Amino acid sequence: MITLYTAVTLDGFIATKDGGIDFLENPRYQLPDEDYGYAGFYEGIEIVAMGYNTYQQVINFEGEYPYHGKHSIVFSKTGSADEIPGDIEITEETEESVIQRLKREGKNVWIIGGGATNARIHQSGLIDRMILTYLPLTLGAGIPLFRENEGRQEWKNTGTRTFANGLVQITLERR
Repeated sequence: MITLYTAVTLDGFIATKDGGIDFLENPRYQLPDEDYGYAGFYEGIEIVAMGYNTYQQVINFEGEYPYHGKHSIVFSKTGSADEIPGDIEITEETEESVIQRLKREGKNVWIIGGGATNARIHQSGLIDRMILTYLPLTLGAGIPLFRENEGRQEWKNTGTRTFANGLVQITLERR
């Protein structure tokens, strides 16, 4: 199963224009003993896939690489990277070819982003499920969930959860 799991603002952005995600750290979005289903979701994932810009942002987080123990695939047009920690593969293959192969192999893949990577996979019709956690926030501008693309698909809502702090999580599966 190929899943896009992410937080998104009400106006459809996953980051600020410069790729910042500091708004996710707002204390209002933290609830005691609530991980918004992350631990259960993460346990079922075999592979995490992301674009190179997202990878660069992730490796600059404080602490160790957050996806340690999972195979990571990073899509890059140049195929270059500094020292690569752990089980991380940098590939120049297209998102479409890699995700098609992983789908045929029956792998559970988390598409982490960013907006351009999401768009290319969406356009290819390879996303099976989206788990979107909407923040009660508008940014006005930023990196959209999907950059402009030609993909047009219908989705069905298979679950909605609301939280006391205003977050709403919807699970959608492709029709």
